[in-house]
Amino acid sequence: MAINKLNDFYFKKLGSWNLIHSFIKGFWRAFFLIVLLIIVINIIVANFLDNAFLMPVMLISLLYIPLLYYLLIYNRAKKFIRTRYQLRNFKELTAMRRYLLYAYLEKSGFSTRDDLDKLLRFVHSEMAEEKKNHKPLNTIIGVFIAAFLAILGGSFLFLMENVVERLIAAVIIIVLAVFLYFIGLAIMRIIRSKSEINTRKEHELTREIIAIQTAMLVSENTSYHPFLAMEKKVNESEFLKEIITSRSFL
Repeated sequence: MAINKLNDFYFKKLGSWNLIHSFIKGFWRAFFLIVLLIIVINIIVANFLDNAFLMPVMLISLLYIPLLYYLLIYNRAKKFIRTRYQLRNFKELTAMRRYLLYAYLEKSGFSTRDDLDKLLRFVHSEMAEEKKNHKPLNTIIGVFIAAFLAILGGSFLFLMENVVERLIAAVIIIVLAVFLYFIGLAIMRIIRSKSEINTRKEHELTREIIAIQTAMLVSENTSYHPFLAMEKKVNESEFLKEIITSRSFL
């Protein structure tokens, strides 16, 4: 599906992992190893040392982990985008990501605001279709549980000759029905969470496309070019240029 390819481009190729963190993954490893070491130290203190030391060690750990994240991840990522992409802060990284999406869409044939309007309608229709595809699962799960209980109940009750045994079997079937009902609810929560993620993606992608349309309108009516600075920075990076020249999502 084309919308999945567009989502992969924006949320994966233009995601923070691909643009930043994959290049500093050694620092992520170091961060998790030190966090693991801190957890081990807390376990040792809890089991082998006096309880009086437990609370100070836990408080120090809780303070140390955010500091560790700032030094190894946040600070390193900020230094990375400054040296590799010539960006001063993460706000400029957002602006660069928007330009990369703009350049990619322009290459794919969406070079005007009207073209982007068509793309917005396409995104909404595709995401609405994807949400619709989740709805029949409610019916499928309900029919499956009903059929399963009918077969199981009929088999058990047919074999039972004693009234007491039939009552016990009926109670077991009711308990099983309640159990399966809660399993069905858990499955639907997972499905809904996926649908909610897709909805958030749709909103974010829509917001970015509308922001690009606004920037294009500004450049059409004034001499200001919103993407000029980012265009120069992207052209200086082979990695970023390769992202733009990748295959179209259509």
